[in-house]
Amino acid sequence: MAKRKLKNVTAGMIQWHPAFVTGIDLDLRKYRNGVVQEREHNLNTKPLSIDVLIRKKANVRIEDNEIGKIFRRYNIVEYKSPNDHMDIDTYYKVNGYACLFKSYGEWVDAIKAEEVTISLFRYAKPQKLFRYFRKNGMTVSNPYPGIYYVEGKILFPMQVVVTGELDIDKHIWLVALSGKLTEHQVEKILAKASQLTNEREKRLADSVLQVCVAANRKIVEKLKEENHMCQALAEIMEPEIRQWKAEARAEGKAEGKAESKAEDITIVVNMLRNLGQCDEDIRGIIIKNFSLHSNEAEKYMTI
Repeated sequence: MAKRKLKNVTAGMIQWHPAFVTGIDLDLRKYRNGVVQEREHNLNTKPLSIDVLIRKKANVRIEDNEIGKIFRRYNIVEYKSPNDHMDIDTYYKVNGYACLFKSYGEWVDAIKAEEVTISLFRYAKPQKLFRYFRKNGMTVSNPYPGIYYVEGKILFPMQVVVTGELDIDKHIWLVALSGKLTEHQVEKILAKASQLTNEREKRLADSVLQVCVAANRKIVEKLKEENHMCQALAEIMEPEIRQWKAEARAEGKAEGKAESKAEDITIVVNMLRNLGQCDEDIRGIIIKNFSLHSNEAEKYMTI
């Protein structure tokens, strides 16, 4: 039977941006009916796009989410991964995007300047950029942990979100996007992931969790001794495992073969290895999802 080819997840290949899109979606999940997120919103027919455009309905008020309080009708979001710089040119580039977005309305002044906001996200505080703001007549205030408002000589309301300073209890999926987490933070993230019951949120959290695990491998290895990692992965990856089993059975029927439980387990083991998961994590996952005893699971680990 043909097997899906998946790349290994290594520190140099961490997909920060897709995980950020998922993280901000989870962070604003309470307002999902009134907030629509567009990833890589194209500004024109040319390859020029905003990282994330968040559209908010006029009648939606965001009061209990510190990041969303500044939001108006159109909210332009720029994300920088932990390895990327956020500098003066980032500021001007995103303002350029906002100006282009405002100018591309269906008629003259269809998109009001006061309906547009800019949010810049990065793990660490961009100190040089903040100095530039202050030097050039702008003020920077810090109304909430990790959230900085830029005011004064600006075109659009702007905030800089420093995810490394956010309250983890309020913004756990954005805090998770870092390679510098503490053991306590990783434990909280794994515990939160294992508590999710909504299938959609489980799938979203999965992509954040995989980035978190890949970026904080040493801490995860330490926590595995207490079996935290196995339990969290078993919980969060249930939807993917069900999908893999369904695909395996469909392929088997197409080839005129009867799929067995053993074949399903073998496929899941191979796919998890391709995703970069270690054998100890995989063992915990197949024990939970296939109701195996430890000695039964062991035979599949030698494949």
